[in-house]
Amino acid sequence: MFEHRKIEQSLTKHFDDVTVPEEVDRRVRRSFNEFHHKKETRTMKKRIAVLSIAAAILVPTGVFASTGGVSYFFNSSANINGLVDDGVKQDLSEGISIPMDEKMTDQGITVHFKEIYAGGQKILVHYSVENADGTLVPYEFDTKGLDVLSDGKKDGKQIENPTYQESGVEGFSVLSFIGTEQEDGLPFYLTDAKGNRVDSGVAEKDLPDGVFAFVTDGTKLPDSMNLNVDINRIGKTKGSWKGQIPIDQSKVKQAAEASKK
Repeated sequence: MFEHRKIEQSLTKHFDDVTVPEEVDRRVRRSFNEFHHKKETRTMKKRIAVLSIAAAILVPTGVFASTGGVSYFFNSSANINGLVDDGVKQDLSEGISIPMDEKMTDQGITVHFKEIYAGGQKILVHYSVENADGTLVPYEFDTKGLDVLSDGKKDGKQIENPTYQESGVEGFSVLSFIGTEQEDGLPFYLTDAKGNRVDSGVAEKDLPDGVFAFVTDGTKLPDSMNLNVDINRIGKTKGSWKGQIPIDQSKVKQAAEASKK
């Protein structure tokens, strides 16, 4: 787990020169400004679903076109913090992405990983959180017992994450839609082939249908990595969604080259 000093140094290094819009990286900024993380109390025994995938499915983006679809990352809502720039769009048009269909299920809720872009210095992941019938889990929060500052609603509709005040903590906390017991508050993180955490900044859209991203300050990410998932709450539902998905950037590039022939 990251200690406060390491988080502070890492975020300072990655984001000093970046203007961060309101929609981006709520949880990382929360860790930076107020490291104290409120842990939830488990009140019932949970059914644990652990997913360990031997190899990621590596298919060029051209497959999307052949099936009548388009990479999700061309969607404007996927462009968190300007990370889907012209370079990324060019890569996507040439097949530098991983369509996938990997799922982790507990409590009748499935975290569905649909596509990964792996571009050397950044990783983008598109996911959705689904009910058993395939519909999206409602964007709802349980704020009982919290000193709520803002419920995040407008005209009765949830439009953003609620904020609340923690006793003895300066500033305010943001209640995540996807919760974790990880001390740094991040349910998704990268590790290298040796199991060490990969040093990167993190951005996210914490929604039922969202994107999260890992980005470096210019350092190339390892070709072989693991995407780690550690979730203990989704919206109002507590449970356990854990697993590890291998990412091999070299194979993504090979698939892209093959798609051009």
